[in-house]
Amino acid sequence: MKTGRIILGGTLNLLSPLMIGSGRDDISDRDVLVDSEGIVFIPATSFLGVLKTYFNVDIDKDYLGLYLSEPVNQSFLICDDLYPCSSKGNCRIRDGIRIDNSKGIVEDKAKFDYQVVEPGLNFTFRLEFVINNENRYIQAQHILEECLGVFEHSFFLGGKRSSGFGKLKAGNLYVNEYDFDTASGLTQYLLELQSSNNIENYKPKFSTYDTFVIKADFHLKNSLMVRTYPEDVYGPDAVHISSQGKPILPATSVRGVLRAQAERILYTIWQDVDFIEDFVSSMFGTAVTKNKKYTIPSALYVNEVPISNVTTELQNRICIDRFTGGTIEGALFDSMPVFPQDSKTENITHLTLRLEHPLPSQKGLLILLLKDLYTGDLAIGGEKNIGRGTLQGLKATIFDQNKKNSISQITELPDNFTPYLEALIKNSDKDQIQNNLAIYKDKGGKVNE
Repeated sequence: MKTGRIILGGTLNLLSPLMIGSGRDDISDRDVLVDSEGIVFIPATSFLGVLKTYFNVDIDKDYLGLYLSEPVNQSFLICDDLYPCSSKGNCRIRDGIRIDNSKGIVEDKAKFDYQVVEPGLNFTFRLEFVINNENRYIQAQHILEECLGVFEHSFFLGGKRSSGFGKLKAGNLYVNEYDFDTASGLTQYLLELQSSNNIENYKPKFSTYDTFVIKADFHLKNSLMVRTYPEDVYGPDAVHISSQGKPILPATSVRGVLRAQAERILYTIWQDVDFIEDFVSSMFGTAVTKNKKYTIPSALYVNEVPISNVTTELQNRICIDRFTGGTIEGALFDSMPVFPQDSKTENITHLTLRLEHPLPSQKGLLILLLKDLYTGDLAIGGEKNIGRGTLQGLKATIFDQNKKNSISQITELPDNFTPYLEALIKNSDKDQIQNNLAIYKDKGGKVNE
């Protein structure tokens, strides 16, 4: 084919909440992006931006457009915004807080909320590859196969991806080729007629990179309360957070407790306390604040999981005056946490901790964090002081260097994990981590000068 078009299309099923900010705060502190009719959509810039991270830059950059060097050319890949197939999309507001790890309580004026799109939507997409010579045809085929490699698995898009937001899975894929060298090919394209599906002629190409993945199942020992506020004004003062009417364990809460516990572990085993913040940031990331001029992306990704086999129960509580021993006037409140239905059933299934491009000491720390979750030493959510949020580990699977390790008791770790714990104790990866973070620190300093 010397001139023509190749169309790659299909649908994207939203499997977790989606957050693409609009820059407005009319409804919450961060509203999601909608069009003039209030319909949720995924901008093509966000979609293509994620796809490009999986491409081979040296091969594809010429096809995707050059604007920072000579010669300058426009991209030969065209994509429209992605709209839902049917409904406008159900948006909900979630609450967030920032915890002071030294005190274990919420920082002053650190309450915020943000809007998310509930999962369940199907978005349609259409990628059009422009062909104007044989070399462009070869390049288009290469990029198309890389796209198919991405679509073979789920991928993440939008904000809070490290907390499992924006998980998408492609389906109903098709590839139509229109050869403008023939009259029939040009006619089909102009009349927007679908040609035969040629997807079988393309072999997906996968971008592989090193990951350290833990998938674990847990039983809820007592109760769990990740606080949100009911939409019913006559309902309880607080309820456990849910999505699509089902209780969930939000990844934001899991990441928060893991980060705080990571700091406590490192302060216990290391004397080099000045490096602890950098080590934690290398795993969990950090954002620009009044004290920091740089942003570091997270290397640890946690998924949001539903909670099953649980029931809710309304509990009335009071606040006691320590001096009189009586109830403080006006201090009656109630909440509705979730409770396990029995003492054996799995309540949290396939909680996934995925560490990208991991170093040995980072793997060691993640194993210790799993141990604390597994044994119930690390509680999640609110009202921990009355026993809520403790978990009991049932089984875990660790994927490391193309090896699968199944664990029932956390004390029975395979011998191949011992070097990771030794690397953590000795702080063996300090120089490598500092070199990796220097890129972001230098960039942040230049941007904010």
